[in-house]
Amino acid sequence: MKRGVFMGLAAGLALLLLWGNAAKAATPYKIGGIFPLTGALSWLGEYKKKGADLKVELINKAGGINGHPLELISYDDQSSPETASRVAQRLVSRDGVIAMIGTASVPVSGAVASIAAKNKIPTIIGSGYEVNAQKEPFLFNTAHKTDFAVARPFQYFQGKGITKVALLMPIGPLGELGSTLARRYAPPYGITIVGEEKFDIKAADLTTQLAKLRTLGPQAVFSFCTGEPAALVARNMNQMGMNIPVLVSHGNANPGFLKFVSSLTLPIIVPAGRAAAPDAVADSDPCKKVVTDFSRAHQQKYGEPANYYSAEMVDAVSLIAAALKTTGSDDPVKLRDAIEKTKGFVGMQGIYNFSPTDHHGTLLSDMMVLTVKDGKWAVLLK
Repeated sequence: MKRGVFMGLAAGLALLLLWGNAAKAATPYKIGGIFPLTGALSWLGEYKKKGADLKVELINKAGGINGHPLELISYDDQSSPETASRVAQRLVSRDGVIAMIGTASVPVSGAVASIAAKNKIPTIIGSGYEVNAQKEPFLFNTAHKTDFAVARPFQYFQGKGITKVALLMPIGPLGELGSTLARRYAPPYGITIVGEEKFDIKAADLTTQLAKLRTLGPQAVFSFCTGEPAALVARNMNQMGMNIPVLVSHGNANPGFLKFVSSLTLPIIVPAGRAAAPDAVADSDPCKKVVTDFSRAHQQKYGEPANYYSAEMVDAVSLIAAALKTTGSDDPVKLRDAIEKTKGFVGMQGIYNFSPTDHHGTLLSDMMVLTVKDGKWAVLLK
């Protein structure tokens, strides 16, 4: 009887241990998502969240990571740095996330970066924010460097013999950045900046500024703006018969902008990543399968293709997942170290090679140069 009781107790204990181990194995790895779902940048936030949600879903369908499912806890930053700071702190303090992803603008990214640094939580953003790896060791960025978005199309201009470019820049920090980068990269690519005009992004007409620039004989116009202001530049040039290329920000590599300008006839130049035109990715490109497989899944789930912004967050989730597999640990510091040591990681945005001095990880050649043809994206330089 005693032997039977003992064996029963042993079996019960073994079952409890089994249940305990199963419960432990099922504990999710929690990642925080910070997206502009309302406010001025909400059109971007929707793309980013869809990409992140779908990637998490696909990882979990494939069995999760080391027996653990991923859980994405998302908040709306309302396109506000102040709100972004609050929700980032909430994700760390209340939700217990081991990493964060998201953001869509430089000011919001800066606010989230401060929380990441203070709490030592690895965070992968997707914006034009330039990460200083030595000062911000817990911050990474899957958006291509803003410098690339100017240098790459200037490289295309050089190949086409375009040597004279006029600048039409929005008043404010974005326009100042565009002007600075244009003047930095013009000389290496044999380009002369023939003149510059500025405009208010709320303006309804830019023909006066364009008329002044036209007298300078430019072969192309560069306007570093996004959305409706960029579409206005293109529409006004089209109306004035300025049938020369207009280069706009990589922020326009999305379906919304495509609809704005699909009826125009002048050459519209938009730098972007592979996800914007998956069919144009060469079969020999190591990123081809990653891009096309995810784009197909995105089309099936949402009824629309993936794009440049969803790709940023797909890569953010993928990089965190890869680091979790490598470390087998949810310790944020070990996770950060694993991300920084990532080499040869094939993503949607390119092949990532991080280092203690580079937390962007991609190269100039990872950007393509697109134009609009028959209402769709067509590749000019890849």
